[in-house]
Amino acid sequence: MKLDLDRQPFGSSELALGGNLELGMPDGRPQSAEVTGTLVVQNLESRVLLSGTLRAEGRAECGRCLEEFSLVWDVPVELMVLRDVDTDENEGVTLLILQTKGEVDLGESLRECAVLAYPQSLVCRDDCKGLCPECGIDRNQGTCECEEQNIDPRWDGLPE
Repeated sequence: MKLDLDRQPFGSSELALGGNLELGMPDGRPQSAEVTGTLVVQNLESRVLLSGTLRAEGRAECGRCLEEFSLVWDVPVELMVLRDVDTDENEGVTLLILQTKGEVDLGESLRECAVLAYPQSLVCRDDCKGLCPECGIDRNQGTCECEEQNIDPRWDGLPE
C-alpha cells in the first residue's frame, strides 16, 4: 500500500487501496486483516492529505462463546505526508509522514489506524448466549441442566 508522490496530480483525487495488513495484536484478535477502500487525496504544495474510511476484515474470537468468527470494522484514516522535512507543522491528531519525493509506504500508518479503530467488545452476533458459567457448554449449540443463580456474592455480608 503505497502512494507515489511524483505521479500524484495536484488538487483532489482518489486512491484505491486493498491488501493484507499484519496487525500484530494479541491472541483472540486478528493477526492480520484484509483492508479495502478508497481514500480522498488532497495534493497541496507542501503536503498531501489522505482521508476517508477503509473497511477491515479479520478473524476474531467471540468474548461470550469463544468461537472464532469473521469480524468487519471501519477504519477511519487521516494522514498527512509532508514534502518539506524541515517544517514544524503540528496538526494535533493527524498522523505525520515525512517524505520529500518518491513512494511513501502507507502500511505502518494504516496498521496503526486499523488497530486504533479495532472494537473493544467482540461478540459474534447480537443474540450470542455465551458459555454456561457452571459446566462450560456453549449455550448457542445446546442447553444444560445447571441452575442459574442471579445472586451477587458481594452482597452476602449486608443485612436484609
